[in-house]
Amino acid sequence: MKNLQLIPATAGDVQLIHNMKYQSFLPLYNRYHDDDTNPVKEKIDKVIAQLESDETDYYIITLDSTPVGAVRVVNDGVENGCQLYRISPLFILPEHQNKGIGYSALQMLFPKYENADKWRLSTIKQELGNCHLYEKCGFVLVGDEMRINDQMTIVYYEKVVRNI
Repeated sequence: MKNLQLIPATAGDVQLIHNMKYQSFLPLYNRYHDDDTNPVKEKIDKVIAQLESDETDYYIITLDSTPVGAVRVVNDGVENGCQLYRISPLFILPEHQNKGIGYSALQMLFPKYENADKWRLSTIKQELGNCHLYEKCGFVLVGDEMRINDQMTIVYYEKVVRNI
């Protein structure tokens, strides 16, 4: 996608990330009322802590120099000789969703982590568009499901880059 960039986030981006996260997840909160898990309920202190963490890289996703979302990459270390990374979360502002931005952002993200053997993430099972996006990017369902409430279930995905 032309004019799409992943800009490394800095401490000065805390409010921007917090606001975009809120706007992006509010429709999901209104649909599922997942009080204990939805980022809408997170305090800005959580974004600050994530940005300060040595295990976290946050990127602002821009289109034509306008912030349209963000993605956080967590280095989950080594497990059974595999270098693991986790995407938590990826979000696109509602007015920019369903335009291929998430897919393009992920395609730009993966090469930045050449040492990655495996990627992990979780999403809402009922959000078929999200599941389709991740499957299109090479992720496959793994593990158990976690039921949040009568309307919402979390599912887990992995993408193996390199078998060790």
